[in-house]
Amino acid sequence: MAFWDIGLRNIVDVDGQLLAIDADVIDPTALLAKANRPVDCQLWLVRAGERLPLQARQLVRLSQDEVLFFETEQVRRQWIPERLAA
Repeated sequence: MAFWDIGLRNIVDVDGQLLAIDADVIDPTALLAKANRPVDCQLWLVRAGERLPLQARQLVRLSQDEVLFFETEQVRRQWIPERLAA
């Protein structure tokens, strides 16, 4: 059975956790809640090596053709010393 057979059309990654989401657009607060993360923390969209901060009420359009990657501030803090060392 494929994801589209049961209504789950979009795949996203939040801090390394894969989530299947049926909606075509989602706001960061709802995405954080689905990932069991604190809904008041900052969320970044990671695309082509860049981290783009998302506002609390900013809608994100999901695509069936690609997996979108997101990071919270907790994961982002872990990578800062390693990036500075490089």
